[in-house]
Amino acid sequence: MNMNIPTTALASNALASRAMVVSLSIAQWSGRRLDRDVTNEVNRSKSAASDAGRYNKAIVKPDALKPIAKLVGEIRNEFNGRTLPWMDDGKRIMAAQAFMAHAKWLADQRNKFEKEVERFLRDYPQHVQDAQRHLGTMFRQEDYPDADEITMKFSFITKVMPVPTAGDFRANLAAEQVHSIRQDIERDVQEAARAAVRNVYERIVGAVEHMHERMVNYKPATRPGETTAGVFRDSLVENIRDLVKVMPSLNITGDPELDALADRLARLSRHDAETLRNSDSARENIADEAQRILDDISAFMK
Repeated sequence: MNMNIPTTALASNALASRAMVVSLSIAQWSGRRLDRDVTNEVNRSKSAASDAGRYNKAIVKPDALKPIAKLVGEIRNEFNGRTLPWMDDGKRIMAAQAFMAHAKWLADQRNKFEKEVERFLRDYPQHVQDAQRHLGTMFRQEDYPDADEITMKFSFITKVMPVPTAGDFRANLAAEQVHSIRQDIERDVQEAARAAVRNVYERIVGAVEHMHERMVNYKPATRPGETTAGVFRDSLVENIRDLVKVMPSLNITGDPELDALADRLARLSRHDAETLRNSDSARENIADEAQRILDDISAFMK
């Protein structure tokens, strides 16, 4: 599907009043350390050069850090789901009107992260003891930093920045140079905004196409021995509902078309998955509504 979305051009100062740039950086201790003795031993045993490879050993069992890594992955995924890509430096953008709810969510996630880190640090002495059995002769007590040092390896940093505007630029340059640089800033903001809005529509199209495909292809077994075709999970509906929840934060341009689409997505997810499995008419209605949404988006994007 053509994703060349003709978004309404917004001056950078207008976008700055409706949106904000946000970032999330989470650091975690790897629990790994280079073992030079083993590295040299392996390279020699393979008749390889001394820099042919490096052996990084897990100085605590991987399971010890798995709860933190799992949580960090979940937080990053949801953060990306609540925001849109911005420029090329990893920052994200979201609608200003949704920031208070977003800030509360971030505070909750920080609290979860800090509790997992505290749990790991509390159990750290036991993890070191377990490593003695796990690593065998590779265990070296000097490999283990103290808990205070490890604490510094974990961090949860969030930043909020304004959308840049051409008017922000100040320099002691010729008027022609200042004008050119401001034009570059304006163009960059416009291109980033179009890319961000395109990302919203791509999410909508992906979710609605998936819903339509499942509704059309689901064929319940009607006789003993038959196999149900096109089985779908409860997450099919939940994914649509999750998208509806974050739509206010994704509508960075205040586009009424996106607000209307959010309402239509909410109606598309009005039945739970079990109802859709059991009702032919419900599946047909949802399939028809999904197709109408896709047709309308396609017409809008021409």
